[in-house]
Amino acid sequence: MTKVLCFGSISIDEFLHVPHIVETGETIASTEQTVKAGGKGANQSVALAKAGANVYHAGIIGKEASWVREYMASVGVEVDHIMVSETEATGRAIIQLSTTTHDNAIVLVPGANHTITSAFAQTVLEDFGHGDWILQQNEISSGGDIMRMAANRGLFVCFNPAPLTSSLRSTFPLQQVTIMILNEGEARDLHIQHSNSNVVTSHKATAHTLLNLYPRMRGVVITLGGEGLVALFRGPSGAAREFELPVEKADVRDTTAAGDCFTGYFLASLIRESSLQTKAQIEDEAYFTTVRCALREANAAASLSVEKHGSMESIPLVAEVKERLAKNA
Repeated sequence: MTKVLCFGSISIDEFLHVPHIVETGETIASTEQTVKAGGKGANQSVALAKAGANVYHAGIIGKEASWVREYMASVGVEVDHIMVSETEATGRAIIQLSTTTHDNAIVLVPGANHTITSAFAQTVLEDFGHGDWILQQNEISSGGDIMRMAANRGLFVCFNPAPLTSSLRSTFPLQQVTIMILNEGEARDLHIQHSNSNVVTSHKATAHTLLNLYPRMRGVVITLGGEGLVALFRGPSGAAREFELPVEKADVRDTTAAGDCFTGYFLASLIRESSLQTKAQIEDEAYFTTVRCALREANAAASLSVEKHGSMESIPLVAEVKERLAKNA
């Protein structure tokens, strides 16, 4: 069974429920405070596990976060590559959650997430090889080196470049990425970095720009929040196909983990559906059908996640996602 290594952040999320996102110079009081497990990497690992993938998480936490590791294991994530630092505290995310619009604003405290070294990564990667996948974000140290080493070992690379920093292109070997998943803002900023122009004509144009720049890249997915998503994938023959899906209707309560839920479910579904095909079947139409199925499943999963509060806890089980898909068919 294909293995997925999610090499990413693990954090303790502190949610502050506020009437609106605080403005410059403003002081407001929160109406509720909750503490839960999070981190983009950990959230995506949980989504992969709940979607049925064979997922391993690698990262570093502080001694106070053993409960996060235990929770991840309880939902099916292999956690043997999660190390405990004796000196650093676990990363933190301070999340303002608007009770009016349900939008959020997040401040990250890296903590142990920024103590990951290339040597640690090399040891982890010895357990993975050709045909496996690595899923990465941009919340840990040594991310570029990890991607480079993984690609050299024959792993496919799925990259969610969040947060998207000005140094991203010089840090990560983007030419090694197989699939890139971004939100609207990240796609715009990356397009600007590549084109040196502040003019972005359309989301589809951005997807075409990225896919054309990197010949090894098989697909680009741009999530658009309430507007759904656009995607562009290159089939086995080299021909490209555009995809566009509207957002699934949902009773929105908390959007914090929606993107992570989408990413994990998309990759899990893509791997699952691909494994059902023989090599003779993997032609353009079969591949594009697999991509569309994965996009629909991820879209449905994300719509379910926003109906619950929290990060990991909001990610639905695959049976719930299948039920939502059947209901909306």
